[in-house]
Parts: sequence; C-alpha cells; structure tokens
Amino acid sequence: LLTTTLAYTCNNNNKNNNHLTQQPDASKNRRKFLEQSLPMAFGVTASMMSVSSPVWAAEDVALPTKATVQTTFDAIRYELQSPEGGVNYMQARIDAQDWAGLMEFTKTYDQELRKLKMGKAKKLLPSKELKEKATGYANAVTFDLIGINRNSRQGQESVEGANKYLQELRDDVATFLSLESSIQTEG
Repeated sequence: LLTTTLAYTCNNNNKNNNHLTQQPDASKNRRKFLEQSLPMAFGVTASMMSVSSPVWAAEDVALPTKATVQTTFDAIRYELQSPEGGVNYMQARIDAQDWAGLMEFTKTYDQELRKLKMGKAKKLLPSKELKEKATGYANAVTFDLIGINRNSRQGQESVEGANKYLQELRDDVATFLSLESSIQTEG
C-alpha cells in the first residue's frame, strides 16, 4: 500500500508539476518531490499503524516452565545461601581480612551475579512494573559491591564497612528472590 501510494504521488507530481522537470537545478526537483511526497508517506504509514492488523496483533506470551523458573532463581539462591556461593566467599574474605582477594572478587562478581543471573531471572517476570523493581534491586547489588570494594581498598580496609555492605547485598538479593512468586508458569 505504501509503495503504491508513493508511486501514485510520484506520478501525480510529475503530471501536475511539469515545471519541476524544466528547472535547471536537479536538487530542487528532488527537494520538491520529497517535500510533497514524504508528508503523504508518513500520513499513510501513521494511518496504517492505527488500523488493527493481524500482522501486528499481540502474540500470546508463552509462559515459562516451572523448571525454568526454579533453575533460574536457584542459581541466584545458590550465590546467596550456599557455602560455596559468592556471598559466603566474600564473608570468608572479610573474616580473614583478605582485602586483595575481596577486592578482586567484587570487580567481576557484578557481571556474574547481577548481569547474568539476575538479568536472566528478570526476563521471566510478567510485567513491566515488576521488571523495573527487579532492575532497582539489581542496581542496588552493584552499589553494595562498590561499597564492599571501597572498604577493601588499601588504606581504607574496614571489616565493619565491608560487613555492612555485604548485609545490604544479602537483603537486596533476598528481596529480588521474593519476585519469583509473581511468575506464572505453564501447566
């Protein structure tokens, strides 16, 4: 439809505006053509978009399986609760005052926890509002890791400060995990 309209506009412009082809400057011809045909093209496009069409109809959203949701959130739960998870690793580094190890770990843990694991879980959430909440919790995890990192820098080492931010990270991850119950699964 759009191509037909543009072709029609082009033909009509040439028939009705023969003086355009007689102008010595070809760029004026193109400019005049664009001035006349583009508003028409945009108008046609806009009107086509406002009409319901089966091509643009909303598709049924496929619900994730219970196993997918469980596996995705278990990966985050592992980081929070497992003795081998990242949170317990950081706690062990704080307790041992291994500031270099803690600082190195926090540099890459944001990528692993927030971007990969929490990002994957966020995609399963059913609404934009819940996804925005999840983004807020995930961003808080980044700031918690920055706080832990700052408290492990040479000359700024602080067991109290690192533990404070580690507890905030635990709380933010736990709050993020609470969003799991909002996900509808198939079956």
